[in-house]
Amino acid sequence: MKNIENFLNAILETRQVWLLEAREGFFAMLEDNHCDSYIPVWESEEAALKNAVGDWEGYTSANMGFSELEHWLKELADDEIDIAVAPEKEGKITALASANFRKWVKQYSDNSYKEPDEDDEEESHIVETEFGPDDKGFDYGDGWAQPWS
Repeated sequence: MKNIENFLNAILETRQVWLLEAREGFFAMLEDNHCDSYIPVWESEEAALKNAVGDWEGYTSANMGFSELEHWLKELADDEIDIAVAPEKEGKITALASANFRKWVKQYSDNSYKEPDEDDEEESHIVETEFGPDDKGFDYGDGWAQPWS
């Protein structure tokens, strides 16, 4: 429990957590022997980058403020993904349920993060284009999405 207490005290000072990001919006994840999934978070950029080795080599650090974190933790809880508190390279984790962590974060959140409302009449960022089945010009990523056949 000392690990969690130290972690919470550290992030309370900065009102942010640090993650490892493969590319924008795709964060490092862990899975245990029971197929439960976790997103690892650290209290500092240095601590996160120390763990950017092995499967996470080449990942960059990304910080997330409490307001955005509160919103994201709701999504993680809905997806049954929990938080791994400052995991080290040895593979042992201290887990926090996303829903419980969200309750704690919420009391310190300033609500500055707002997701765009679907009804907002801002310029759309969707670009429509067509790709044929043999088109080599589109990057479908690392297995995150596959082309339609």
